[in-house]
Amino acid sequence: MDEKKRTDDALFAALNKSKKKKKRKTAITALIIIAIIAVALLITVNVLRRRVDASIARDQDEVLRYDAAYGAISTRVSASGIIEDVDTEVVSVPEGVEIDEVVVRAGNVLHEGDVVATLDLTTVLSSMATVQSEIEELDKELADAGNDKVASSVRAGAAGRVKRIFVAPQDDVASCMVENGALALISLDGKMAVDFENSALTAGQAVSVEREDGSVIAGTVDKNVGGTVTVLVTDNGPRLDEAVRILDADGNELGAGELYIHSVFRVTGFAGTVSTVSARENQQVYASSSICSLSNTSYSARYNSILKQRKDKEDTLLELLGLYQGGALRAPFDGTVLRVDYDADEADTAAQSATPSYSSMDSYYSYFMGGTTTAPTTATTADTSNIAGTAVVTMARDESMLVRISVDESDILSLEKGQIAEVSIDSVGAEKLGGVVTEVDRTADSTSGVSSYSAEVTFAKGAGMLSGMTADVVINIEGTENVLIVPTDAIHKTSAGAFVYTSYDEETKQYGGMTPVELGISNDEFTEIRSGLEEGTTVFYTEKEVDFFAMMMGGPRGGGFRG
Repeated sequence: MDEKKRTDDALFAALNKSKKKKKRKTAITALIIIAIIAVALLITVNVLRRRVDASIARDQDEVLRYDAAYGAISTRVSASGIIEDVDTEVVSVPEGVEIDEVVVRAGNVLHEGDVVATLDLTTVLSSMATVQSEIEELDKELADAGNDKVASSVRAGAAGRVKRIFVAPQDDVASCMVENGALALISLDGKMAVDFENSALTAGQAVSVEREDGSVIAGTVDKNVGGTVTVLVTDNGPRLDEAVRILDADGNELGAGELYIHSVFRVTGFAGTVSTVSARENQQVYASSSICSLSNTSYSARYNSILKQRKDKEDTLLELLGLYQGGALRAPFDGTVLRVDYDADEADTAAQSATPSYSSMDSYYSYFMGGTTTAPTTATTADTSNIAGTAVVTMARDESMLVRISVDESDILSLEKGQIAEVSIDSVGAEKLGGVVTEVDRTADSTSGVSSYSAEVTFAKGAGMLSGMTADVVINIEGTENVLIVPTDAIHKTSAGAFVYTSYDEETKQYGGMTPVELGISNDEFTEIRSGLEEGTTVFYTEKEVDFFAMMMGGPRGGGFRG
């Protein structure tokens, strides 16, 4: 047994040793394969880099030259945006009118008078009856308000002395109020005042006040606040805004200023035409004293408000009559349906709740033909005091479109309404369309710390143009002629300024002749040189380049040699 056990142990030991050798061999093989793959990738990357570097080197060897010359240059804003229709209008029906079916779809081109939707004409009749009834109620209110007229005279309203009268015969009261803020000014406390600078005077101190005509009247220091002195004099005689001098007891000037009303009361009005002016300046008046009499006094504000409501009802009634006679809702102008606003499912419940209750159609015909004086009753009457209507479709007149573009903060101050723009829509054709800047919005839209602004460009609508298409826009914002220009790629900028190179050594591949320049306006192609170069001076440069290898490896773009 011992011999058999020893034999088995030896066999197991041999098997384990064989397994360990196989594992080591497999691991070594895997490492060799990984190493081969890594070396192959490294060789491939190096080959690609050498090829790209060789290509870039060939391009960099191509140094360009340009002789500075006089020419024209303009800056421009280039952007793109989504076009949309202008002059859109919502076609609607008054509240209470039920729509049977909208027979048009978005994109349909309609002519004036084409049917947009069929209507339940009984609800049109019901709405007409309701509106007519409301007009009759307003007529009663107008009759009651007819006697509410503006008073035929303007009273002082407070006791005091009249210091300024703004109105004259034939003046319009409302216009006088807008221009002057009052019809007349009254002094309430019997004092005029003048302010001037003087730090030495104290409250209660007596002074003399010399008027424009040379006469001298007594004055008293009312207060001295931070060196600003207020002196009071009587309001009986001195005029409003009269220039005066303040003197001490020896006749020395302490200051000067213009008189104003110390405690002012403004006489007001709002309607009528001035017939006669009863008061005069410097007159003492009482609260009931007449300042002026009026003619052509308009009706009260209540009357005018009711009259406006009636006009709105008249317009609604005419609209309803047009719907009833036309038998349907029709297009009010030639144009295109942009969208259908009416949702039949949402409108069902509201329409049913507003359905009129009547015994027969005869009652409605009788009412409108003059057979009755009372409108038929309705189960639920829609509020037509301010009819906004039920929107059915939105139409565009097909005359013009606009594109809204985003504008960088460096360009927004250069944009103004009325500037000419060039619009192109690739999906329609290559033709360049004339446009004009119609809106400039200088309200910043900040996203990720970057501020941008917006502008709108309007242009004529052409065949095939649809809302939602993309348009490219170029706006010329500044231009000048007969200025010295060089390629923009030749400009190198530093914190100290800008410069160009005026020499290049072909053997050493080195630039030289670094020349500082003062820049003017610039675009992608050329830059104005205001000083530093003379006409005919040659500048050397390379075009802006891109690090193609970095792009292929997912890295950032690199710039060429721009300084």
